[in-house]
Amino acid sequence: MTAGNSKDRISKDGILAAVVAIVVAVVGFLFASSDDSEGSDDSARPSVSASAIPEESREAPSPTVRPEESASSPEDTPDEGAGDGGSDGDGPGDDGNGRETGPGEPLDEADLGPRVAHLADDLNPVERNVYDGTATVALTTYTSSIWKDIGPGRTLSSVYVVYDLQGQWKKFIADVGPKSTSRTDAVMDFEVYADDRKLGEVHRTTMKRSAHIELNVTGVGHLRLVAKHVSGSTSGAYTGQAVWGSARLEG
Repeated sequence: MTAGNSKDRISKDGILAAVVAIVVAVVGFLFASSDDSEGSDDSARPSVSASAIPEESREAPSPTVRPEESASSPEDTPDEGAGDGGSDGDGPGDDGNGRETGPGEPLDEADLGPRVAHLADDLNPVERNVYDGTATVALTTYTSSIWKDIGPGRTLSSVYVVYDLQGQWKKFIADVGPKSTSRTDAVMDFEVYADDRKLGEVHRTTMKRSAHIELNVTGVGHLRLVAKHVSGSTSGAYTGQAVWGSARLEG
Protein backbone atom coordinates (compact mmCIF):
# COMPACT_ATOMS: atom_id res chain seq x y z
CA MET A 1 0.00 0.00 0.00
CA THR A 2 1.35 3.39 -0.96
CA ALA A 3 1.43 6.45 1.15
CA GLY A 4 -1.19 8.12 -1.04
CA ASN A 5 -3.70 5.31 -0.68
CA SER A 6 -3.21 5.29 3.12
CA LYS A 7 -4.03 8.98 3.36
CA ASP A 8 -7.19 8.53 1.29
CA ARG A 9 -8.45 5.70 3.58
CA ILE A 10 -7.79 7.69 6.74
CA SER A 11 -9.61 10.65 5.25
CA LYS A 12 -12.69 8.53 4.43
CA ASP A 13 -12.76 6.92 7.88
CA GLY A 14 -12.60 10.31 9.53
CA ILE A 15 -15.46 11.65 7.48
CA LEU A 16 -17.65 8.62 8.28
CA ALA A 17 -16.93 8.95 11.98
CA ALA A 18 -17.74 12.64 11.83
CA VAL A 19 -21.09 11.92 10.09
CA VAL A 20 -22.02 9.27 12.70
CA ALA A 21 -21.13 11.68 15.49
CA ILE A 22 -23.30 14.36 13.94
CA VAL A 23 -26.27 11.98 13.54
CA VAL A 24 -25.98 10.83 17.15
CA ALA A 25 -25.79 14.43 18.34
CA VAL A 26 -28.88 15.43 16.32
CA VAL A 27 -30.92 12.48 17.63
CA GLY A 28 -29.87 13.23 21.19
CA PHE A 29 -30.81 16.87 20.76
CA LEU A 30 -34.24 15.93 19.42
CA PHE A 31 -35.00 13.67 22.40
CA ALA A 32 -33.81 16.29 24.83
CA SER A 33 -36.01 18.93 23.20
CA SER A 34 -39.06 16.68 23.44
CA ASP A 35 -38.55 16.04 27.16
CA ASP A 36 -38.02 19.72 27.86
CA SER A 37 -41.19 20.73 26.04
CA GLU A 38 -43.32 18.25 28.03
CA GLY A 39 -41.81 19.41 31.29
CA SER A 40 -42.33 23.05 30.40
CA ASP A 41 -46.07 22.40 29.64
CA ASP A 42 -46.60 20.81 33.02
CA SER A 43 -44.76 23.55 34.83
CA ALA A 44 -46.65 26.22 32.92
CA ARG A 45 -50.05 24.98 34.18
CA PRO A 46 -51.17 26.83 37.31
CA SER A 47 -51.74 24.58 40.31
CA VAL A 48 -55.11 24.96 42.06
CA SER A 49 -55.37 23.93 45.68
CA ALA A 50 -58.44 22.17 47.01
CA SER A 51 -59.10 25.08 49.36
CA ALA A 52 -59.54 27.44 46.41
CA ILE A 53 -62.47 25.39 44.99
CA PRO A 54 -65.90 26.37 46.37
CA GLU A 55 -67.44 23.64 48.51
CA GLU A 56 -70.55 23.44 46.36
CA SER A 57 -68.37 22.72 43.31
CA ARG A 58 -66.45 19.92 44.89
CA GLU A 59 -67.60 16.48 43.96
CA ALA A 60 -68.41 14.19 46.84
CA PRO A 61 -66.41 11.00 46.82
CA SER A 62 -68.31 8.07 45.41
CA PRO A 63 -69.32 5.71 48.21
CA THR A 64 -67.82 2.32 48.14
CA VAL A 65 -70.59 -0.21 47.63
CA ARG A 66 -69.95 -3.61 49.01
CA PRO A 67 -71.50 -6.56 47.18
CA GLU A 68 -73.63 -7.53 50.15
CA GLU A 69 -74.98 -3.95 50.47
CA SER A 70 -76.14 -3.79 46.87
CA ALA A 71 -78.64 -6.59 47.37
CA SER A 72 -82.17 -5.62 48.40
CA SER A 73 -82.98 -6.31 52.04
CA PRO A 74 -86.36 -7.80 53.11
CA GLU A 75 -87.36 -4.42 54.56
CA ASP A 76 -86.88 -2.75 51.15
CA THR A 77 -89.10 -5.25 49.37
CA PRO A 78 -92.78 -4.19 49.53
CA ASP A 79 -95.25 -6.84 50.60
CA GLU A 80 -97.44 -8.20 47.87
CA GLY A 81 -100.76 -6.44 47.82
CA ALA A 82 -99.54 -3.60 50.09
CA GLY A 83 -101.49 -0.40 49.55
CA ASP A 84 -104.41 -2.09 47.82
CA GLY A 85 -105.96 -3.81 50.76
CA GLY A 86 -104.06 -7.06 50.26
CA SER A 87 -105.70 -10.28 49.26
CA ASP A 88 -107.12 -11.31 52.64
CA GLY A 89 -110.32 -9.31 52.30
CA ASP A 90 -109.65 -7.16 55.38
CA GLY A 91 -107.93 -4.12 53.83
CA PRO A 92 -109.23 -0.64 53.04
CA GLY A 93 -111.97 -0.63 50.44
CA ASP A 94 -113.11 -4.08 51.50
CA ASP A 95 -116.18 -4.85 53.58
CA GLY A 96 -114.55 -7.91 55.21
CA ASN A 97 -116.43 -10.32 52.97
CA GLY A 98 -114.20 -9.93 49.94
CA ARG A 99 -116.50 -7.33 48.34
CA GLU A 100 -115.05 -3.91 47.57
CA THR A 101 -116.92 -0.77 48.51
CA GLY A 102 -116.23 2.70 47.15
CA PRO A 103 -116.03 5.96 49.13
CA GLY A 104 -119.47 7.08 50.25
CA GLU A 105 -121.09 3.87 49.08
CA PRO A 106 -123.84 2.85 51.57
CA LEU A 107 -123.47 -0.53 53.24
CA ASP A 108 -126.20 -3.12 53.17
CA GLU A 109 -128.42 -3.32 56.23
CA ALA A 110 -126.95 -6.75 56.92
CA ASP A 111 -123.54 -5.11 57.29
CA LEU A 112 -124.89 -2.69 59.90
CA GLY A 113 -126.41 -5.40 62.09
CA PRO A 114 -130.03 -5.61 63.26
CA ARG A 115 -132.07 -2.46 63.80
CA VAL A 116 -132.78 -1.71 67.46
CA ALA A 117 -135.55 0.44 68.95
CA HIS A 118 -136.01 0.96 72.70
CA LEU A 119 -139.63 1.29 73.78
CA ALA A 120 -138.70 4.05 76.24
CA ASP A 121 -136.89 6.17 73.66
CA ASP A 122 -138.10 5.36 70.17
CA LEU A 123 -141.76 4.32 70.36
CA ASN A 124 -144.87 5.77 71.95
CA PRO A 125 -147.54 3.47 73.41
CA VAL A 126 -150.86 3.48 71.62
CA GLU A 127 -152.77 2.36 74.74
CA ARG A 128 -152.05 3.23 78.37
CA ASN A 129 -149.20 5.37 79.60
CA VAL A 130 -145.97 4.22 81.26
CA TYR A 131 -143.03 5.71 83.14
CA ASP A 132 -139.66 5.50 81.46
CA GLY A 133 -136.02 5.95 82.37
CA THR A 134 -133.41 3.98 84.31
CA ALA A 135 -134.58 1.31 86.74
CA THR A 136 -132.98 -1.33 88.96
CA VAL A 137 -134.34 -4.87 89.05
CA ALA A 138 -132.85 -7.61 91.27
CA LEU A 139 -129.69 -5.51 91.85
CA THR A 140 -129.16 -4.91 88.10
CA THR A 141 -129.63 -1.43 86.63
CA TYR A 142 -131.21 -1.06 83.18
CA THR A 143 -131.29 2.06 81.03
CA SER A 144 -134.13 2.80 78.60
CA SER A 145 -136.66 0.96 80.76
CA ILE A 146 -140.43 1.30 81.19
CA TRP A 147 -142.58 0.58 84.26
CA LYS A 148 -146.09 0.82 85.70
CA ASP A 149 -147.50 1.05 89.21
CA ILE A 150 -148.99 -2.20 90.50
CA GLY A 151 -150.91 -3.31 93.61
CA PRO A 152 -153.70 -5.52 94.91
CA GLY A 153 -156.49 -3.07 94.05
CA ARG A 154 -158.96 -3.70 91.23
CA THR A 155 -157.36 -1.25 88.81
CA LEU A 156 -153.78 -2.12 89.74
CA SER A 157 -153.81 -5.91 90.00
CA SER A 158 -153.31 -6.30 86.24
CA VAL A 159 -151.68 -3.51 84.25
CA TYR A 160 -150.57 -3.36 80.63
CA VAL A 161 -149.25 -1.20 77.80
CA VAL A 162 -149.67 -1.60 74.02
CA TYR A 163 -147.27 -0.71 71.15
CA ASP A 164 -147.94 -0.69 67.42
CA LEU A 165 -145.14 -2.62 65.68
CA GLN A 166 -146.72 -2.45 62.19
CA GLY A 167 -145.18 -5.84 61.40
CA GLN A 168 -141.73 -4.28 61.06
CA TRP A 169 -139.87 -6.06 63.85
CA LYS A 170 -138.57 -9.57 64.48
CA LYS A 171 -137.71 -9.84 68.19
CA PHE A 172 -138.80 -8.42 71.54
CA ILE A 173 -136.27 -8.45 74.42
CA ALA A 174 -136.56 -7.31 78.05
CA ASP A 175 -135.55 -8.18 81.61
CA VAL A 176 -138.57 -7.95 83.90
CA GLY A 177 -139.31 -7.84 87.63
CA PRO A 178 -140.31 -5.56 90.53
CA LYS A 179 -138.57 -2.20 90.71
CA SER A 180 -136.00 -1.92 93.51
CA THR A 181 -138.27 0.57 95.34
CA SER A 182 -141.13 -1.94 95.56
CA ARG A 183 -142.14 -3.72 98.80
CA THR A 184 -139.60 -6.34 99.78
CA ASP A 185 -142.17 -9.17 99.56
CA ALA A 186 -143.56 -8.17 96.14
CA VAL A 187 -144.27 -10.99 93.69
CA MET A 188 -145.30 -10.24 90.07
CA ASP A 189 -146.08 -12.16 86.89
CA PHE A 190 -145.25 -10.91 83.36
CA GLU A 191 -146.91 -11.95 80.10
CA VAL A 192 -146.59 -10.91 76.42
CA TYR A 193 -149.38 -10.87 73.82
CA ALA A 194 -149.08 -10.44 70.06
CA ASP A 195 -152.32 -9.32 68.39
CA ASP A 196 -154.22 -10.79 71.40
CA ARG A 197 -152.34 -14.08 71.10
CA LYS A 198 -150.24 -15.06 74.09
CA LEU A 199 -146.53 -15.55 73.35
CA GLY A 200 -144.34 -17.81 75.48
CA GLU A 201 -144.83 -18.53 79.15
CA VAL A 202 -145.73 -16.62 82.28
CA HIS A 203 -142.61 -15.18 83.97
CA ARG A 204 -142.85 -15.02 87.80
CA THR A 205 -140.49 -12.61 89.50
CA THR A 206 -139.56 -11.43 93.00
CA MET A 207 -137.36 -8.69 94.44
CA LYS A 208 -134.41 -11.03 94.18
CA ARG A 209 -135.23 -12.83 90.95
CA SER A 210 -135.82 -11.21 87.57
CA ALA A 211 -136.77 -12.93 84.30
CA HIS A 212 -135.37 -12.57 80.80
CA ILE A 213 -137.84 -12.39 77.92
CA GLU A 214 -136.82 -12.88 74.29
CA LEU A 215 -139.62 -13.61 71.83
CA ASN A 216 -140.13 -13.75 68.07
CA VAL A 217 -142.53 -10.99 66.99
CA THR A 218 -142.13 -11.26 63.21
CA GLY A 219 -145.23 -9.90 61.47
CA VAL A 220 -146.85 -8.77 64.74
CA GLY A 221 -149.05 -5.68 64.59
CA HIS A 222 -149.82 -4.82 68.23
CA LEU A 223 -147.61 -5.90 71.12
CA ARG A 224 -149.23 -5.94 74.58
CA LEU A 225 -147.07 -6.21 77.69
CA VAL A 226 -148.91 -7.36 80.84
CA ALA A 227 -147.87 -7.39 84.53
CA LYS A 228 -149.99 -8.96 87.29
CA HIS A 229 -149.85 -8.54 91.07
CA VAL A 230 -149.44 -11.90 92.76
CA SER A 231 -148.72 -11.02 96.38
CA GLY A 232 -147.04 -8.52 98.64
CA SER A 233 -147.76 -5.91 101.24
CA THR A 234 -148.76 -2.42 100.21
CA SER A 235 -147.75 1.14 100.81
CA GLY A 236 -151.02 2.90 100.32
CA ALA A 237 -152.56 1.35 97.21
CA TYR A 238 -149.29 0.17 95.69
CA THR A 239 -147.08 -2.85 96.14
CA GLY A 240 -144.54 -1.27 93.83
CA GLN A 241 -143.75 -0.94 90.11
CA ALA A 242 -143.54 -3.61 87.41
CA VAL A 243 -140.48 -2.99 85.25
CA TRP A 244 -139.56 -4.02 81.70
CA GLY A 245 -135.82 -3.38 81.84
CA SER A 246 -134.17 -2.15 78.62
CA ALA A 247 -137.26 -3.26 76.68
CA ARG A 248 -136.38 -3.18 72.98
CA LEU A 249 -137.22 -4.43 69.52
CA GLU A 250 -134.81 -5.84 66.95
CA GLY A 251 -135.32 -6.48 63.27
